[in-house]
Formats: sequence, C-alpha cells, structure tokens
Amino acid sequence: MTAYETYVFILCFIVFSLFTLLFSYIIATFMKQKIKLIKHGLEDAEIKKEQEKKAKTSRITTICVNVVSLLVCVALLAAFAFSLHLQFTKDKAPNGIPSLKVVKTSSMATRNEKNTYLFKNNLTDQIQTFDLIITHHLPKEEEIKLYDIVVYKQNDTYIIHRIVGIEEPNEKHPDCRHFLLQGDAVLNPDQFPVLYSQMQGIYKGERVPFVGSFILFMQSPAGWLCIILILFAAIVTPILERKLENEAKARLIKIESENHQLNDFDISLSSQKAVVSTRGGKDD
Repeated sequence: MTAYETYVFILCFIVFSLFTLLFSYIIATFMKQKIKLIKHGLEDAEIKKEQEKKAKTSRITTICVNVVSLLVCVALLAAFAFSLHLQFTKDKAPNGIPSLKVVKTSSMATRNEKNTYLFKNNLTDQIQTFDLIITHHLPKEEEIKLYDIVVYKQNDTYIIHRIVGIEEPNEKHPDCRHFLLQGDAVLNPDQFPVLYSQMQGIYKGERVPFVGSFILFMQSPAGWLCIILILFAAIVTPILERKLENEAKARLIKIESENHQLNDFDISLSSQKAVVSTRGGKDD
C-alpha cells in the first residue's frame, strides 16, 4: 500500500468511525423511544397489524427470504476475498498457473489508425478498461514473438502492451533480446525497451468485461470500509429486530391478559346483574 493509499484509508476509517458512532447513537435513541411506545401501549395497533401480517406470511416465504439474504452476504464476502487474493498474490503466474489481472488504463482499448500493423495483421484482441484478464506463465524467451501481448514491470508499475518490435542479441546487448512494446490505442512505443526478465505474464485473449471496476473498488479503502459497514449492519440488525419482537410479544401477552381479565369482569358483572334481576322478580 502506497503512502497515498494509507492516507486515504486512515481518512476513510476516521470518517467511517464518526458515522458509525453517530448512527449508533441515533439507533440507540430510536430503540429506546420505540420500546417506551410499545410498553405504554401506543404501538398496539401497529403490533396487531404486524402480527396479522406475519400470520399470513408462510414459513416457506420467510425461509426463502433468509436464504437469499444469506447468499447475498456470502457472495459479497466471496467477492471481497477474491479481490484481496488478486491484490496480494504474486504477479507472476507460478508453475504455469494462470493469473488474474485488472486492466486500469485504455492504452489497449482501441486500434489507433496510424498503427497500421494492427490492421495488416488483423489484430483484434484489444483489452478494455476494467477488463479482468487471464495472463499465463511466460514461454521461453526465444518463443516470445512479434505482436504478443505481455505484462511487464517498469518502475513498480505493471503495464499490459503489445510487442511491436524485437531486437535480437547484438554488439550492444549480446546476451539478451530487447522487446519494443506499445499500446494499441497510442501512437508511440513505450519509452524504454523491455527485457524478458521484466515480463510477468502473457495474455492469450481470455477476459471478462467490466468486472475489474468492482474488484478495484473492493480493493480500495472505501471498499473495505463498505464491507465492514455491511457486516456491522448484518450483525446488528437481527439483534435489534429480535429485541423489538420480544418487546412486542411481551406487550401482546399483556394485552391478552388484560382482555382476559376484562372478559372475566364482564362475566362476573353479568352474573351479578342476573342475580339481582332474579331476586327482584321473587320479591314481586
């Protein structure tokens, strides 16, 4: 992580912490007020309506909703783990295992009209920005050929360009080949020739369009904090819902008890009226 990324992460973390504290305070205040309303009977109509709604909702529907929510959380966590894997794994494809990389620029997105070699050789394997591509283990140096697309490292930056020129060993560099690379969309070749030792992998046309934008976001500090926020919500929300459900159930039990006592009182009162009425008839 660069110094700038560290700064952004710290800044995002501070902002996230402040928002978390603010929302926690708001939620705690809301919960206290809600519980007070339930205990004082001001939410009785809403509780009864919710109870009737739950009674109409089938158990299968509830299970399906819970399963879908769980699958979404699992998929999100899997995507997050996958993005971290791409960020922290080695750049070279070890032992012939393909490696996944995200294209971050548009230098290979289109064919520049002045790059005539692209049209003469019908080279249509361009790569769009935010494509997720598969790079394979490099073949031997002598097997690298003209117009191959390779990934190479230059000043801690990884570049995906096409080989447009190969200079075989000569008096200036007798022990190695020099490769000239260029992006399909740009007019000029890269500034310096590339050595085989700088290359990290070779691209053979396998890509998934636009997935890279999501992966890059998941790799960013903002993406990490979003995942933490989602996990926080996934943990806290069921706890709060359970708390409100328990309070609502306790209120329903109290309502039923009060109704039962009222019915007993009405029955007792009716019985007393009947007795009084009977006595009155006998006196007559």
